[in-house]
Amino acid sequence: MNRRCVIVLAILAVVLTTGCSRSPEAKKARYLERGDRYFQRQQYREAVLEYRNALRIDINNAQAIRQLGLAHYQLGEVAQSFRYLLKAQELEPDNTEIPLKLATVYLLGGKPDEARQQAERLLQKAPTNLEALIVWAGSANTPAETDAAIRHLETLRPHLSKEARFHLTLAGLHGRKKDAAATERELQAAQALEPNSPEVHLTLGSFYSEKGALPEAEREFKTAASLSPPGSMTQLRLADFYLSAGRRDESKRLLAEITAKAPESLPAWRRLAEIALADGRLDDAKNALDPVFKKNPADVDAHLLLGRVHLARRDSAAAIQEFRTVVRTEPRFAVARYQLGLALLQAGDAQQGKAELKEAVTIAPTFVEPVLALARVNVQSGAYQPAIEDLEQLLKREPRLSGAYPLLSAAYLAQSKPAQAAEVARRFIAAAPQDPRGPDLLGLSFAAQGKRTEARQQFENALALAPSYLDPLNHLVALVLAEKQVDRAIQLVAKQIALVPSSATHQALLGQLYLARGDGKAAEGAFLKAIELDPRLPEPYAALGNLALQARQYDQALVRFNELIKGNPKSPGPWMLSGIVHELKGDIPKAREAYEQAVALNPRFAPAANNLAWIYSEHGGDQDKALQLAQIAKEQAPEDPRISDTLGWLLYKRGVHQRALGLLKDSATKLPDNPQVQYHLGMAYRQVGEKDNARKALQLAVASPEVFPGKDEARRALTEIK
Repeated sequence: MNRRCVIVLAILAVVLTTGCSRSPEAKKARYLERGDRYFQRQQYREAVLEYRNALRIDINNAQAIRQLGLAHYQLGEVAQSFRYLLKAQELEPDNTEIPLKLATVYLLGGKPDEARQQAERLLQKAPTNLEALIVWAGSANTPAETDAAIRHLETLRPHLSKEARFHLTLAGLHGRKKDAAATERELQAAQALEPNSPEVHLTLGSFYSEKGALPEAEREFKTAASLSPPGSMTQLRLADFYLSAGRRDESKRLLAEITAKAPESLPAWRRLAEIALADGRLDDAKNALDPVFKKNPADVDAHLLLGRVHLARRDSAAAIQEFRTVVRTEPRFAVARYQLGLALLQAGDAQQGKAELKEAVTIAPTFVEPVLALARVNVQSGAYQPAIEDLEQLLKREPRLSGAYPLLSAAYLAQSKPAQAAEVARRFIAAAPQDPRGPDLLGLSFAAQGKRTEARQQFENALALAPSYLDPLNHLVALVLAEKQVDRAIQLVAKQIALVPSSATHQALLGQLYLARGDGKAAEGAFLKAIELDPRLPEPYAALGNLALQARQYDQALVRFNELIKGNPKSPGPWMLSGIVHELKGDIPKAREAYEQAVALNPRFAPAANNLAWIYSEHGGDQDKALQLAQIAKEQAPEDPRISDTLGWLLYKRGVHQRALGLLKDSATKLPDNPQVQYHLGMAYRQVGEKDNARKALQLAVASPEVFPGKDEARRALTEIK
């Protein structure tokens, strides 16, 4: 064989060898092998990536699907674990590990019946399988089932008494029966068998925590943490204990130590983000998520948290994007559906927001938050009966759920059913006698029935329970004001301020009452005191600004509104007020900037959209954008006559006279004394040939002593008609 042939054969051999090593089957085998290696080392995040690579080659690979379910389970990612475990059970029905994990997932997901079915499948084959017994006992959902579980486990004591987890399981069952002595006896037996078990110490910590024995609980949680590797879920339980005990700084310090020693501990980073979010430190929350995304860009929990950060910032678009990322990965993740619904509602998309909330309830019928949110939206939109039905059903299941009663009472009151609202309030008082909202709701129900004396008594009862609670005071003041007794109302508020002297909101209410009496100086003093007590409270700034506006002190008003903007930079309201002042001063460029800022913060903020549309129309600007803004304003506030006037005038200028006329007629009916609206209406009538109506409207406009843009044109048009 010549040299050329040898070289060719050698090259061919290399090519064939390389080709074989890169075949799909070879790649899949390599991914699975690496995944198993990572899994054995408890590097579950890395294992997930390898198993997913294998699934890209073979979408129905049983090993990859099973191991993905188990890896996500170990990572505490229950929703992701469930999807893979369910599929794995179809592919490997004889695998005993899968139903165990599935049963646990069902249990965590609030589905005890499904968990019990999975456990019983295993117990039929192996009656003393401790793992299956633990899940089976955990699925006991009623007192009778709990008693039955205890009796059954006692029959197995001769076989399992040397197992610490057997005693932990019995301790859990006795704990449900509130039998503290039996619970502690079983826990001590477990500790005697395994004194260095983190699980035993964790369970003891939970037991002492429920008893209120916090020093003993801390000791056990600390012991459990010391017996566990850095970054473990056991150490996180200690951080959670500190949080529940109100020791936030210690929790944050511990979490910082965990992330320093085990930066790969993604749950610790996520917990830091949760704490920062709860504290309102939104930048810190986002920063805490950066290491999570760096390690795992697809982390579902991190995307969910980031969405909540955006939601808190009122960045609806970014929040929706994050929540939809989660939902695409986990379509049946009820919490993500709920948060997506909130974001859509915040963005003004009520229809789709309600659809997501309904989907969350469908997925998890016992998930309370979306039921309440959906009821709240229904009440606000006038769909009272669906709200009542949902809330009555919820309270039948959870009669101590305090958040449902105010909504249900409001729905009945909106339907003019105060007797039913009163009954709801009485149920609330029975369920939570120390909650001041109960008597406050009962007072509102009495007031709606004209029972003023009974209403006053209930409002006073609410204030006796919570002197700082503003709602019953507001309602009591409203009763007094209805009787034209402003001084009496001021006395009531002053009396309450004596009990809560550091309350800025009470001072702001006092200021409003001074305004009602016509005492601007006293009102100013009360508003300034409110700002001194709480500089973040927006109402006093707005009130002081309005006082300055009424006195035509525009620069002083701007100072107040600018202070309001500094304290609430993401709120469109202060920008709107600033725009109005600039417009009154004749500074149209600055008014436009302020309105544009308000619309940027909330594109569906009708007052700002309307005013900005008018400026674009009358002072130079994008006319198409002006029309779009006016249409948005009309969608959001369809009954506002000023918005009808703006949109009607824009359409008139575009030559769409008939449609403009309908809007302008509506506006003039509601604002008959506004000469500019009459001018617009007259011009529209003129264009459609209704000369008599045009003449009447233009005469009203011209006869007004008020000076307005277009008055000269109104005179000319009137002359031409005559």
